[in-house]
Amino acid sequence: MMRRRKLPTETIIYKSLIEAIGRCGVPHRATQLLEMMTQDGLSIDSDTYYIFMKAFSHGDTDATHYADTISEISAYAPSAVSRKSSSGNTMSRRASFDSNATFGSKVTRNTSKFLGEINHAMTSSLEENKRAFRSAKSKNRLFKKTLTKEKDTIVTDAVRSHLDLSNCILEDLYPGLVLDANSDTCPKCSCVLSQDNIILGWKPCEVKDFSTTCPSCKHRFVPKFSVTSSLQSFKGSQGEGTPLFVDYLSPWVLLRQVRNIIDSNDDNETLSGVESIMDPNFREGNGINATLWWNIIVTFRRFKIPYTFLLQGDFPYQQLIMPTPEALDDA
Repeated sequence: MMRRRKLPTETIIYKSLIEAIGRCGVPHRATQLLEMMTQDGLSIDSDTYYIFMKAFSHGDTDATHYADTISEISAYAPSAVSRKSSSGNTMSRRASFDSNATFGSKVTRNTSKFLGEINHAMTSSLEENKRAFRSAKSKNRLFKKTLTKEKDTIVTDAVRSHLDLSNCILEDLYPGLVLDANSDTCPKCSCVLSQDNIILGWKPCEVKDFSTTCPSCKHRFVPKFSVTSSLQSFKGSQGEGTPLFVDYLSPWVLLRQVRNIIDSNDDNETLSGVESIMDPNFREGNGINATLWWNIIVTFRRFKIPYTFLLQGDFPYQQLIMPTPEALDDA
C-alpha cells in the first residue's frame, strides 16, 4: 500500500510487520520482509535481526520437528520389547540405552536443522542487504530524500468523498479559512520554505525535536504556519481578528503529544481521551491545545486523511459519520 501511494518506507514499519507475523504464527513471511527491506535499500540492524529471530520463536517450526521426532521414536518401541523377551534384563537395558541415544541424536539433529535454517536466512539476507546497500549507494538513493507530492497522493473515491465532506464542514465553521504552510522563512538566510521543504527537514522518529532544516543554509529552526478566518470570534496570536501562528510539528512529535492527551485521566475534566479533542472548546484560543488541533488538521489535509470525526463535537444532535451495520446490530 505504501509503494502504491508512493510513500517512503521506513525500517520501523518492517520491524512492526515482522513482529506481527511472528505473533500470528507465520514466521516464514519474515524472510520475505527482509528481502523487501533490501530491495528498498534499507539497512538491517541488530534490532531487526532480534525481532526476526523472535518471530521464529513464536512459530511452530520447532514444534513440528519435535513432533516428527517423537513419531519416529515410537517406531522403535516394538523392537525394544522383543529384545527384552528374548535376552532378559541385559537386552532391556541395552535397548533402553539405544532408544535414549537415538532420541537424543534425533533431537540434536532436528534442533541443528532448525537453527541452520535461521542462520541460512539471516546470512542470505545479510548478503543481499550488503549488495542492496552498495547498489543504492552507487545510485545515491540512500542519501536523497524524496517526498510524494500532495497532488500525487492516491486515494479511493470513498476516502475522497469523506475528505471533501471534512473540508466543507470545517469551512462552514470557520468562514474564509486559510491554512498557510508555504510561507515560513528561515531566520538565518530568509529562504522561503514550502510545506514539502519543512517536511523533508524533519528528523524521522524524533519525538522531542520540534525543528526542521533549511534546505539553503542547513540552519535548524522551529517552523510555523498561519491560520486565518473571517469569523469574528476567531482568536489569533494577537487577539480576535488576527492570524494565528502555530508551531508546525512533525508527525512523531504530534503523535506523542496527542497520546499524552488521550492517556491522561484528569478527574477535574468532564471529557477525556479522544472526546476532549473533539470538544469545540479544545481548539479555542491560541494555547497548546489549539496548536495541536490545527496541526492535526494540516497533517490530515496534507496526506489526504478524512477528519470529519474531529468536528463531531460541533454537531451534538447530528451523526456526521454513519455507524457500520455491525454497530447497528449490536445496538
